[in-house]
Amino acid sequence: MRKNENKTLIITSVILLLFLALFYERLYEQFTNEFLRSAFSTVTNVFEIVAVLLWCVSVKNRIINKQICRYLIYVGSLMCFWLFIRTIKWYFVSNFDVVTRYLWYMYYIPMMLIPLFGVFIASFIGKTENYRLPWLWKLLYIPAVILIGLVMTNDMHRLVFDFPNGIYYFNNDYTYSFVFYIVISWFMILGACFVITMIIKCRVPGSRAFQKMPALVLVCATVFWVVYYLGFRGCDLVAVDCLIIILLLESSIQSGLIRSNQGYNELFKKTSITVQIADNDYNQCYMSENAKTFSKSVMIKAARNPVDIGNVRLCCKTISGGYVLWQEDISKIKKLMSELRETQEQLNENNELLRAENELKEKKARIDEKNRLYDRITHDVSVQLEKAENLLAEAEDNSEKSKEILSELCVLSAYIKRRGNLLLLSEDYYFVRSKELEYCLRESLDNISLNNVYVALAGNCDCKMSIENAVLLYDLFEKTTELLLHEMTAYFVYLNCDEKKIVLRLQIGCKTEINMNTLAEISAFQSVRNISIDEEDVTVDIEVYRKVMTDA
Repeated sequence: MRKNENKTLIITSVILLLFLALFYERLYEQFTNEFLRSAFSTVTNVFEIVAVLLWCVSVKNRIINKQICRYLIYVGSLMCFWLFIRTIKWYFVSNFDVVTRYLWYMYYIPMMLIPLFGVFIASFIGKTENYRLPWLWKLLYIPAVILIGLVMTNDMHRLVFDFPNGIYYFNNDYTYSFVFYIVISWFMILGACFVITMIIKCRVPGSRAFQKMPALVLVCATVFWVVYYLGFRGCDLVAVDCLIIILLLESSIQSGLIRSNQGYNELFKKTSITVQIADNDYNQCYMSENAKTFSKSVMIKAARNPVDIGNVRLCCKTISGGYVLWQEDISKIKKLMSELRETQEQLNENNELLRAENELKEKKARIDEKNRLYDRITHDVSVQLEKAENLLAEAEDNSEKSKEILSELCVLSAYIKRRGNLLLLSEDYYFVRSKELEYCLRESLDNISLNNVYVALAGNCDCKMSIENAVLLYDLFEKTTELLLHEMTAYFVYLNCDEKKIVLRLQIGCKTEINMNTLAEISAFQSVRNISIDEEDVTVDIEVYRKVMTDA
């Protein structure tokens, strides 16, 4: 802060000295020596033009905003043009009336355009770099060009300057016409707009204070113009006006109203980013205040891959002439990673518990399903199970009939097994191949043959049937077998199945005449109503028709 105040004081002192030097610069006209007077005036004029040109070069190198830079260079070029025609008019062509007069008219080219460009520059202050001048503002070029044209053609119409005693005496004897007042109004209005805009934009945001340098220049310029127009004419007004314009614009640059690429060292140091710049040998050139220093070996590693140093990550990027290294605070990231690891561990534990719980549930479900199937099988074959239990008890009590009892027990076991298999199939399918029923009958017949019964199975089974039909026909077969097992000598089974019906024919040869009650019990079996029984001597012929697809 103290450094900025000292810089402002130095620049202000230089401004005052330049004011005094240019205010009294025409003292060289009092020299009696013609050579000294010419040499001093030439050096002064060349110095003024060169100073403006150097300022234009510095503006091109310093100003960031391309639009402001362009208009500043336009202003500088117009001031050089103004100083040049001033020099030509007074020191080289003073004896040529026509040329001198038109050089005088050309004064008004910069006088018309510099205030206009000043207004354009003031409009850019505080705007972003992408800001472009609205096209309505550019319409101001039209009146400026018209006024310049009227001044340059004054000899034809004399609407700007009039010469009562003849144009020959234009240099000392002239009056102002009404267009001149329009020209001066244009100059003063745009100048006032520029000054007012600068005063407004000189205010420091958030306070009542103004930027000191632009405000000081404005005050000094106002005092000068007041003193000058009160009658004190001992200075070169063109040079002083150019100086005031440059000082006003330069003060805006120095105070930061017009952004420039200066003061970057201090800005880099004060930045809140932890960053540093090193040369190609990893020697530190610039470093922010809160940045940490690292050894060259660490920097070399960071140039290849980011390096974690505690809670800081050092990153590096190649730039022209060296490297830029910045530090990233990764303490929060590490904390989050630690929390994520803890959360992951908890989730893994929960997943293990859930997996074990699901396995238990699945195991329990399988057990429940098995129990349900066992209960269903037990329910469907409960009669046969009871008979088997009774037969086992009888076989223990009566060893002489144990072979006969065991043979009957094998028939019951075959039925229980095959009946359970059909029940398991019914859990997943509604239709099965008719071969399943054939397998059931064949296994039962094989066990019936153990009772000294001749058995045979024939037929054609090459279609699908519902599980319900297969179960119903197999139950009928088992019911008939159980009722006639002790009386039968031969057992022939014919099974035919096609897409329309199922035919099951049981031909049973018996030892003695069959009891009518037994035949009636077979005929009334469950829901089977299309059973035909023929009894011929000691032979029972049972034929069953069952529709394949439609019967439930």
